[in-house]
Amino acid sequence: MRRAPWCLALAAAAAAPLGAQTPPTVNVVPRPDSVAFASGAYRLPSPVRIAIATPNKRLGEIARLLREWLEGSGYDARIVRGAARRGDIALALDRAAGDGPEAYTLTVSPRGVRIAAPAPEGVLWGAQTLRQLLPQPGDPPAADSAAAAPAAGPRRRAPRAPPVTTPAVVIRDAPKFRWRGALFDAGRHFFPVPFVERFVDLLSREKLDVLHWHLTDDQGWRLEVPKWPRLTTVGAWRTELDGTRYGGFYTEADVREVVEYARRRGVTVMPEIEMPGHSVAAIASYPWLGCTGDSIPVANTWGVFRDVYCPRDTTFAFLGDVLGEVVRLFPSPFIHVGGDEVPRDRWKACADCQALMRAEGLKDEDALQAWFMGRVATWLTAHGRRLVGWDEITSGPLPPDAAVEVWRDTATSAAVARQGHDVIAAPGAYTYLDHAQSGLPLAKVYAFEPVPAGLTPAEAAHILGGEAPLWSEQITTANFDLMAYPRLIAFAEALWSRGPRDLASFRPRLAVEERRLAALGVGMGPEDHDVLKLTPAYDSVTNSLAMRADLGVPGIAVRYTTDGSAPSDTSPLFADSTRFTAEGTARFQAFYRGAPLGDARAFTIVPNLARGRPYTLTAPPSPQYPGTGPRALTDGATGTLDFHDGMWQGWVGADLEAVVDLGRPTPIATVAGSFEQAMKSWILLPRDFTVWLSDDGTTWRQAGTAASDQPAERADPFLYRLTVSLPAGTAARWVKVRATNPGPLPAWHSGAGQASWIFCDEIVVR
Repeated sequence: MRRAPWCLALAAAAAAPLGAQTPPTVNVVPRPDSVAFASGAYRLPSPVRIAIATPNKRLGEIARLLREWLEGSGYDARIVRGAARRGDIALALDRAAGDGPEAYTLTVSPRGVRIAAPAPEGVLWGAQTLRQLLPQPGDPPAADSAAAAPAAGPRRRAPRAPPVTTPAVVIRDAPKFRWRGALFDAGRHFFPVPFVERFVDLLSREKLDVLHWHLTDDQGWRLEVPKWPRLTTVGAWRTELDGTRYGGFYTEADVREVVEYARRRGVTVMPEIEMPGHSVAAIASYPWLGCTGDSIPVANTWGVFRDVYCPRDTTFAFLGDVLGEVVRLFPSPFIHVGGDEVPRDRWKACADCQALMRAEGLKDEDALQAWFMGRVATWLTAHGRRLVGWDEITSGPLPPDAAVEVWRDTATSAAVARQGHDVIAAPGAYTYLDHAQSGLPLAKVYAFEPVPAGLTPAEAAHILGGEAPLWSEQITTANFDLMAYPRLIAFAEALWSRGPRDLASFRPRLAVEERRLAALGVGMGPEDHDVLKLTPAYDSVTNSLAMRADLGVPGIAVRYTTDGSAPSDTSPLFADSTRFTAEGTARFQAFYRGAPLGDARAFTIVPNLARGRPYTLTAPPSPQYPGTGPRALTDGATGTLDFHDGMWQGWVGADLEAVVDLGRPTPIATVAGSFEQAMKSWILLPRDFTVWLSDDGTTWRQAGTAASDQPAERADPFLYRLTVSLPAGTAARWVKVRATNPGPLPAWHSGAGQASWIFCDEIVVR
């Protein structure tokens, strides 16, 4: 019998002397508990029969899934009921097949395959393991069958494909944690139903069993609530910074479809409806939900926003209607209600909130949030559900049966578990897959341990498992796969597999799974460097600019325009040798598989007599924001509203003071500084902007001061040029500027008392 190379390798491992072989394994992720090879091999018949050996409705669903998977890999399969016969794949319920509802025993022998488990979900996971044991699209060819064909002749017959076989093996397996999830953020970017269901398929394949569906946020409300139609006619849509309209939402029918699709694949969908913070989209829909009653737009930038739900009875009536729809559509025993990143500003200034605090005996706004969450928890408990909140809800007393999703650190997980509350561990340093791979490489994800050291067995039992969030501020359908994979596979093994982890044994199994997923159209990102990094670069020799492109995966194309228009997939390709010197706006967009990958980048080269000229700084900028380098303030280019775009230099708690050498006495009409205010990110305009001139670089004469007419309270990010106009006939060689830091953040700011930032991208002399 001819076997595929991987079958021969497994058989050789089974036959090797015990002293010479590594612990037996198979190309399966997550790694099973135990693998014992036996003699012989199973030959897959055609068609293969899937026998439902134990009458059970759920086994029937699993049998249909297994048939679908087999047929998707090119095998012919049919389902029968009753006792298995030789060659069948039998599905059976058997209490002796494992310990726990998700445990299973998979037995492969020359007589057939048997997947047995104490409960149907174990059979499902056993079927997923069998799926990985069998050859799949993406595997190398089994053999060069053409070599066996006659060289020539009128009766030449097509070569026969080798039979599909797998060595005899017994796999016993069970998960380490029962909560193995991924957070899918549809609030920031919307993902259509087929994409959501595709992700459910991929979760189930890796034995992940919770889809945490983040459905509402400041930037979009995604769940249809018939009683409150403006949530989806208004709250589901935002006006982007370029003026385009963006959004979408899920109907009741969409939700039912996704929930049922996931249930059949062993995945529970837990919804998240954010409250009391991250609620701008809801307040934009119904302004009376906020404390001020002011009309506000759906947010079109990222960050933390001051407008939050006001804890009035009318607000709780609204939330009761929303949660009523949620519990009707989602059978999940847990309902996530956020509770994170809640600024207290509006509550402190709200007469109704202060009166409520006095009436309830609440000492401060932290206690008011705890009271808010307690009221929501009481509602959920009355409806047979449990509240889940982010770990900020631990700032006050926790509702009795609340579970906490911990994102900040493992010390919080330990503290919550010691209090007797259940924990879902999702520390950002190990699990936030929206973070760039350079900061969160695969090896670190693989090392994730949900249970903090030092817990007693009883306390450790409160750690339900973990989640890998994929927050979508910078994730769309185009780069979703590249951020999730292969790190999500490492995460799945960290939560499923018991016993010590071994990265060396994981890598060859990962390589097989990566190849198979790629054959299914799943893009694979890098393990330890960024998918894409576009960095503005200035060349002082040629006084030119470029956008350096570091591509983490093949197939990414960067295209550009120089007329200010958005690049398309037919725009000119950017190359490392492409340089820009002419005034105007250059825009850059990466494309992957024909779709835009990440946000577009841009810089604008402006008229500037100081362009390319050297300067000295009294205080250097923060190393976090170096701009394009030592001549960032005179490279001729201004940036965008994204202060991470590589054009900006930032100073925290300090003034910007620079001396620019124009090289020779030069007529000057104006001197300006180009600044940004992003109040929510602690970036404010300078208090003032002062200019001095000199003919010798030693003696200075003050030329003027400019100040902003914009309030520090202005919340939307904006660009602002502070300009000092000079009398006609003014000339100088040296120009000194000082942008005065506005000082500590004001009392009304969420970061009150902390140092503020000033950001500048260019000193413009005209």
